[in-house]
Amino acid sequence: MKQEADLLVSNCRQLLTLQNPSVSTRRGRLLGDLGLVQDGMIAAYHGRIVAAGPESKVTEQISFTPGGITVDAGHSVVMPGFVDCHTHTVFANYRLDEYEWRIAGRPYAEIAKAGGGIAKSVSDVRGMSEKTLLAVSRKRLNGCISNGSTTIEIKSGYGLDLENELKQLRVIRELDRLSPVTIVPTFCGAHSVPPEYAQDREAYIDLVVNEMIPVVAKEGLAEYVDVFCETGVFTVPEAERILRAAVELGLKARLHADELSDVGAADLAVRLTAISADHLTKISPSTVVRLADSSVIAVLLPGTSFGLPSLQFAPAREMVNKGVAIAIASDFNPGSSPSESMSMMIAIACSHMRLSPAEAIAAATYNAAFVVGREREVGSLEVGKRADFLILDCEDYREIPYRFGINPVRQVFVGGRLWSREDA
Repeated sequence: MKQEADLLVSNCRQLLTLQNPSVSTRRGRLLGDLGLVQDGMIAAYHGRIVAAGPESKVTEQISFTPGGITVDAGHSVVMPGFVDCHTHTVFANYRLDEYEWRIAGRPYAEIAKAGGGIAKSVSDVRGMSEKTLLAVSRKRLNGCISNGSTTIEIKSGYGLDLENELKQLRVIRELDRLSPVTIVPTFCGAHSVPPEYAQDREAYIDLVVNEMIPVVAKEGLAEYVDVFCETGVFTVPEAERILRAAVELGLKARLHADELSDVGAADLAVRLTAISADHLTKISPSTVVRLADSSVIAVLLPGTSFGLPSLQFAPAREMVNKGVAIAIASDFNPGSSPSESMSMMIAIACSHMRLSPAEAIAAATYNAAFVVGREREVGSLEVGKRADFLILDCEDYREIPYRFGINPVRQVFVGGRLWSREDA
């Protein structure tokens, strides 16, 4: 029996399906398998994919609904929408002064100690109304979508008190309501210790564990909890206490891990069976092996090293060779990675982390979907999944990293509908 279709996308020179018969993360050699189809076609019905493959086969499988929509991809690359699985998109202002200080050689730790860094963004969010924060964040979200992200994780973490963490999470929830893309909320109240608790960090941890997490869980404002486990931020025992408290209330654990120093945060992620360990610039070789033997996904954030600026990147090539499940995300934030461009993240990952273009694309789509628990919905072009896909302004997927610094996305489809900034 033929499948009914109300959307046909034809003339796809390269169709990157990323189809996988096994619902599991791609590791090792499998990471570079894009499920590439030459001269492909996508068919969808009511926003769901009903067929994706060679045009000759798809046309035999479907019955096109009268009045349906046909799209000519123009002999271009068509691929799944990006899954940006680590962002801080809801913030008040960029930190432009700090960029100049960093490129002049001032260390990030010194800037943070002087009241910059996360503390500056916290002050800005606390001083901004919820209505204004929603307006500026919605504009930035549209920038993410125009760059091809159709599933976006967003963290709190610039409030660092109950009132303002809830304000950020409510804005994230409203963005999800207003936008057609999928938004995944994460509570990151343990992003830093706020200035007012600098002399009593234990009291702040008590606040996070005993007040913030219970309210967030009760109101259903987040699916995940994330802790910045790092020298000068939260120790491994502190992070473990916070994460265990959150998991007991139904939230899923993630960590900012071993970014500036190897404190054993990635090992904690393995011990807790966390969903992900993110950053990992300073991860040890022995911990890479332990990650490979676990279900924890290593979320690599090339834009952060690039933006700090730093010449130190997570050992992505070693991770892939050892069998670690990796994903790539933007870490879009007002300081170290003020970029919503996933294509730029792919370019940096190829040039500086030595991933192949195919590996980087799979890490930014297919594997990233597992990080946010949407692997049965997005990340590949497979029957039953949401018709979230991109038509690019290129004929070969390798142009994505090769032609760095431009937006390769011509059209964004979300749930089978063409997205337009004017409609947002």
